[in-house]
Amino acid sequence: MFELKDYLDRLEALVNTESGSLNAAGITRVADQLAGWYKELGGWQVTYHHLDDRTGPLLEITNKPGAERYDVTFVGHMDTVFPDGTVAKRPFTKDEENCYGPGVGDMKDGDVAMYEIAKNLSKDTLDKLAICMAYNPDEEIGSMYSREELDRIAAKSDYIFVMESAGGRGEKHCFARKGMVAYDLEFTGKAGHAGFMFELDVASAVEEMGHWILDLCALASREDNTTVNVGVAQGGTAVNVVPEHAVLRMESRFVKYSERDRVEKAIQAMLNTPCKVEGVTVKAIAHRQSPPWVRTEKAQAYYDHIYKLAEQAGLPFTDKDRGGLSDANHMSQFGAICLDGMGPHGALDHSDKEYSVIESAEYCVKLCSLLLDDLAKNK
Repeated sequence: MFELKDYLDRLEALVNTESGSLNAAGITRVADQLAGWYKELGGWQVTYHHLDDRTGPLLEITNKPGAERYDVTFVGHMDTVFPDGTVAKRPFTKDEENCYGPGVGDMKDGDVAMYEIAKNLSKDTLDKLAICMAYNPDEEIGSMYSREELDRIAAKSDYIFVMESAGGRGEKHCFARKGMVAYDLEFTGKAGHAGFMFELDVASAVEEMGHWILDLCALASREDNTTVNVGVAQGGTAVNVVPEHAVLRMESRFVKYSERDRVEKAIQAMLNTPCKVEGVTVKAIAHRQSPPWVRTEKAQAYYDHIYKLAEQAGLPFTDKDRGGLSDANHMSQFGAICLDGMGPHGALDHSDKEYSVIESAEYCVKLCSLLLDDLAKNK
């Protein structure tokens, strides 16, 4: 039976444990707390996967050790975006409606909800289903160390429930996300005194970067819901010096694979074309990609089934595609039916106003338990 006080006590313990993405010791302390809870439940095997000394472990917790496949994998992440010292400044607090603190909604509430789901499942469902609770140590930095292990788990999973926040009160779950293409670009020109620029052999890296900013932003398509954002543009040392160096960081988000290909092709063509400012060169110093998570016909049929189940149980249920990334983007590529935003409601992530809606925790546990019972019944 779900006990709100127990849930809040556990959430407070996790939130008050500092665990920024590169705080390996802090993430390990969160992992140890979670592992202890599951061991106390009994019937769950906890495996620590060491990934890199710069981050904490990935936890793979299952009720069916040695299972060739997982019927359902739940995914949470233990890291936050906040620097060390944040907990001391603003630890876990709560009022009548919400609780607050670093990482409370992104996503330590989801981490605790996963445990509550495991604790409240019926013996029949636990007997019939092989369930994995996977806790990621570095989602906030793109799962750069954990992706290989997560994808291994995804490849043996039939369903994947990502327990990111369902959004603020009244917001929606998520069944599709945009993909991402990102470049870091470095511009190199020729420095000189700006007052003599017509007499000297100079070339402005910042001027060339300005052309690139306009050309990159022109790749956006409102019709296809493809965005392009130049988030960082840095260069120059002083107003009277022609800038020799500049760096630009851009990102495109897209729904269609064809849009990814169009943007990639255009940027590669720009890199292979002489610069508009003579004497400047440009090169890509970093290139990152994440695939879109799209709705398949098989997945849509399951989502329609969920709506019926939720309606019959009197549980409110809505969904909306999102532009942000999560582990669902890469884990969905292995054929599992994915559901995201399945955690408690919360919003204003990555800010000092981040919150989690207290009453939504029990709803989250009831909904996910309902879906697991249904899968067990039909197995």
